[in-house]
Formats: sequence, structure tokens, C-alpha cells
Amino acid sequence: MVFILFCLMKGSNKLTGLTKKEEAPAEPETKICPYCQSEISIKATRCPHCTSILEETKAE
Repeated sequence: MVFILFCLMKGSNKLTGLTKKEEAPAEPETKICPYCQSEISIKATRCPHCTSILEETKAE
């Protein structure tokens, strides 16, 4: 009886594992200011904490 229950649970776990979709990693929404090390928006061109002008980094 225990073996049958084990097989049923193993099968149901395998079926639920097949339906799960892996999520793609989310893109970062913040970045670190290189001057004051504060966390700021990824779209920011100027740091709101130290008012430094941030240079755009090109993705390679």
C-alpha cells in the first residue's frame, strides 16, 4: 500500500514539474552611482543624491 502511494505521489510530482515554466531573469531596474554608491534608477542621467552627471555605458 505504501509503495502504491509512493508511486502515485512520484508521478503527480513529475506531472506538475512538466507544467512549470521557467521565468527569464528580470532586467535590472536600478544601478549604482559610481560617485556616491547610491542606488538609482537605470534610466537616470544624473544622480539625485550627489547630482553627478552619469555617463551612458554601452552594452557590448
